[in-house]
Amino acid sequence: MIKKEAQNRIEKLHDLIEFHGVKYYENDAPEISDEAYDALVTELLQLESDFPEFKKAGTVTEKIGGTPIEKFTKVKHEFSQWSYDNIFGADELDGWLAKIARFIEKEGYDFSKQSFVCEHKIDGLKVILTYKDGQLVQGATRGDGEVGEDITHNVLVMNSIPAKLPYNIDLIVVAEAWMKKSDLEKINKERAKNGEALFANTRNAAAGSLRQLDPSVTKSRNIQTFVYAIDKLISNDSNIKKPETQIETLELLKKLGFSVNPSYKECKNKNDIQNYYDELSPKRNNFEYGVDGVVIKLNDLTVSQAIGYTAKSPRFGVAYKLPAEEATTVVEDIAIQVGRTGALTPVAHLRPVRVAGSLVSRATLHNADEIARHGLKIGDTVILRKAGDVIPEIVRVLTELRTGKEKAFNMPTVCPICSSPVKKGLTSTGDETSALFCSNNRCFAQELESIKHFVSKKGMNIIGMGEKLVERFLEEGIIGDSADIYEIKEGDLFGMERFGEKSASNLIASIEKSKQVALARFIFALGIRHVGEETALLLAEHFGNIEKIKKVTKEELETIDGVGVTVADSLLEWQKDSHSQELLSRLLKHISIARLETRSKKLEAVTFVITGTLPTLSRDEAKDLVIKNGGKVSASVSKKTSYVLAGENPGSKFTDAQTLGVKIIDEKEFLKIIQ
Repeated sequence: MIKKEAQNRIEKLHDLIEFHGVKYYENDAPEISDEAYDALVTELLQLESDFPEFKKAGTVTEKIGGTPIEKFTKVKHEFSQWSYDNIFGADELDGWLAKIARFIEKEGYDFSKQSFVCEHKIDGLKVILTYKDGQLVQGATRGDGEVGEDITHNVLVMNSIPAKLPYNIDLIVVAEAWMKKSDLEKINKERAKNGEALFANTRNAAAGSLRQLDPSVTKSRNIQTFVYAIDKLISNDSNIKKPETQIETLELLKKLGFSVNPSYKECKNKNDIQNYYDELSPKRNNFEYGVDGVVIKLNDLTVSQAIGYTAKSPRFGVAYKLPAEEATTVVEDIAIQVGRTGALTPVAHLRPVRVAGSLVSRATLHNADEIARHGLKIGDTVILRKAGDVIPEIVRVLTELRTGKEKAFNMPTVCPICSSPVKKGLTSTGDETSALFCSNNRCFAQELESIKHFVSKKGMNIIGMGEKLVERFLEEGIIGDSADIYEIKEGDLFGMERFGEKSASNLIASIEKSKQVALARFIFALGIRHVGEETALLLAEHFGNIEKIKKVTKEELETIDGVGVTVADSLLEWQKDSHSQELLSRLLKHISIARLETRSKKLEAVTFVITGTLPTLSRDEAKDLVIKNGGKVSASVSKKTSYVLAGENPGSKFTDAQTLGVKIIDEKEFLKIIQ
């Protein structure tokens, strides 16, 4: 990036972060996620580091929290309230540990003897509580770190905060106020009924509840707290001694009657810290509170105070953020992908960004309507979302960061692969859709995607015939369609680069094995539009053989529960397509279709959604077990879902199930159900 571009980007980022900071900290009405906000700040920090001449005095990267709002009395904190720096990933953890090791040894302490305390980083509102002679006298928000808002009238009515301590001491403690997810759901339902704006998340709801002039509103919202630090302790009671470590601090806070998050742990080294983080990551959505990371602190308070603070953050602690499900990146190009049905799908090529634990460089844009809805241009900065195994999607364009060099994108009028004209898709009633299709049924891209689908694990499961090999076979003329696969001989492969005798023999054996196939799997492998695994199974069970499916009428199809008009029309179109029928005839010369396996009715009328990584079963294996026992598997959670089968890293489907009250089970419970 040249200097002028960097200067422009820094200024735009500064203004955008300032705007969203006010929305978040002062108005309790965020317009973007915490993760997207963090990504913008991280980019600004990097640019300020690379181009320090453009860094502004008093920049948003140096601020802590927001400006105290006017309707509350301002409170000058006796002790400055800091904000932890963020790190992302094991490499940055290494960097932080190396940095504090230098500070610790500079102060004359032995870094090798230090331990750390890991705690959940709660997504809530920081609250400072002051006690005199054991009596609660003041509650305040963090504000800008020096001056906060007096919310004493609200903290006094909160059941989670003791108004009187069991010991006669002077005390200032720091807490995180948060709202239960179940309480948020109830409140949002009530607000929706009254036509009020919904709270975006539990942090937003907690902050809005504490910034009320009427304490009865706060009391009704059941705000929770976790207390995690002591800023000041003066005691004449021999039973209360000033803690020397963070572990002792948390134990003392519990003794004083405060709620302390029970998940803290002393860690001896980097491996312990990383293990704590890795164990939390898949469970992040299992708690009633929002958790977005791990706070790591030096355990020894004397050493912590010795190494001190930067202008914004303590050196002795850091927030190790969990993998973000949202991030910001730049759309560097938009390309067209042609699928096996001929559908033209625009795909955004992104500046690579790590989101939900993986490096993402592409996102589907679905169709022209999706691009128009976002107003997306090539060169735009966007917010990208990816949860678990969900396909990455663009959720928002940050038009505020445009430079004027962005380019509009228009869908093509001809296929980018074969140059044939494109046509619009049609609904079952003959109406045009926004989807575009290549008009050439023999387009190379369609053949490629069709064969890839045919040989896939869920199709004919021809092991060793991956995407690159299919493309290579097509390009070299070894195959022209799926049926040609069964004409391949070992001799056809010997002259090919990287194809030895053994690899050729293995592939031929895999092709031979695939000739014995279940009817449902064969129907799915044919790639008939709108016929997925579940529909293929329904057709196989109803008709029993492929010949009946070839001759079925629309009226007969519509009598099958689970086969709608769209599927019926698609099957009829497949029947009439001479190329499809000729291909089927050639395939049937080689393939023997096995007798249909009878399904039990144990799970009849039961619908599952499967999410996350299961301990012993793959998702496909779990899905097969559901289907074999008469159940159904859906891709999304609804009120009609019977169970959500959840493993590690369950993503948004877990939260959806909690919101809708759908029963969530683990693999052990699932196996009991199907026994």
